[in-house]
Amino acid sequence: MTPSTSPGTRERSLQIALSFCLLDVALMGTAAYLSNSLTILSDLLKESTDLLSILAAFLTIRAVRRSPNHHFTYGIGKLENLVSLSIGLVMLGSALWITWRSAHHLADPQMAEGTIPGICIFALYTFIGYRIYFRTRRVCQQQPSAIMESQARLWFSKASFDAAMGVALLLAYVFRHQPWSWYLDPLASLVGVLFMLHAAWAMTSSSVNDLLDATLEETTQLRILRQLVLQLDDYDRLHKIRTRRSGPHIYVEIFLQFDPLLLMGEVQKRIHKLQQSVGEIVPGADISVRPCTEEPK
Repeated sequence: MTPSTSPGTRERSLQIALSFCLLDVALMGTAAYLSNSLTILSDLLKESTDLLSILAAFLTIRAVRRSPNHHFTYGIGKLENLVSLSIGLVMLGSALWITWRSAHHLADPQMAEGTIPGICIFALYTFIGYRIYFRTRRVCQQQPSAIMESQARLWFSKASFDAAMGVALLLAYVFRHQPWSWYLDPLASLVGVLFMLHAAWAMTSSSVNDLLDATLEETTQLRILRQLVLQLDDYDRLHKIRTRRSGPHIYVEIFLQFDPLLLMGEVQKRIHKLQQSVGEIVPGADISVRPCTEEPK
């Protein structure tokens, strides 16, 4: 495993995100105290749930790194999927609360006051949020992980939310003496709800697939099959390929039939060669080649 794909890289990425969220909650809490803006108050709630989500993700990554024991011989990689699912549910609850508050303010609109600190914070965190999103995506491409994909979606949603909120508050401040501008504050919160719902759906749907032991994406399976075709002379028949993902870990099982006249030493040599070739296209995967005489059930 190369340094760029080590679990420590994911931990460092989450540590940066956690530090950012702690600062964000402190600053946004101050801005919410100084204003009567629903947008800022809603963002404070969202930042608080983000902080809890990232903290849970960080603790989960550390737990998953532990060596398998006699209770969990394959490790606890699926804990990542359970945490990602929980993060999605927390975001869904936050979105429903924001929607309820926005509906109340639309029915009884009022001028947002004391929003300048909030506008400055939104502008700063829009820039920082997109930087963290692109960093997390690079880590995800180097080492696929359900929880890191969840974090990438979370940060994209967060940065886009901050951008929408900042623009809405800026317009509401510039035109604050116009009654129509009083609706911008609750309407901006509803835009943020859409981002949160999208992120929550993406998190829960991807996590459920892995919890159900869904196979890897078709492109990866085709690459594995291509390697087997290139080494067709090393075995007699391909019976089955099984793949699954457990947190950051990938498992590949290949059931092959070999010439019955071959010695076990020669069969093992060919199995090792196949494992190396498949391992090159699926880095870090646990690859098992199983000799068999009939297709497994």
